[in-house]
Amino acid sequence: MLSRALSSYAFSLPLKHCPLGLEKGVELDYQWVEFDDVRYHVQVSMKYPQFLLLSVSLPTPAQEAVFSGGLPFGAIEAIKASYGVLVQILDPPKDGFNLTLKLNLSKLPPDEGSTSFFSKVIMSLPWLC
Repeated sequence: MLSRALSSYAFSLPLKHCPLGLEKGVELDYQWVEFDDVRYHVQVSMKYPQFLLLSVSLPTPAQEAVFSGGLPFGAIEAIKASYGVLVQILDPPKDGFNLTLKLNLSKLPPDEGSTSFFSKVIMSLPWLC
């Protein structure tokens, strides 16, 4: 629960000013690590400002955990079901990460604020993975 709250807080910090930063031509490249050793990397490029790359690195799983392709069994299907057209799963993921998602910001529902949406994405990823 604490890690989910920290994820929400940490992720809302850079994205709170993301639209303003993109209008000014600032690239976003931000990394952080949670207490349970989950690493995140967020990137937005001025070349393609409608896309956000989110990479996630998970800690080494317990021996009894069932993993497939570096992720818990069923994680890919859960992500597809949860985020649909908003997310493309890149295969292979960026070096050093278990999962890289390409989020299409142009498909974000108009009534959904970016900070709120991305906080939900980040908070749910450890549960999906």
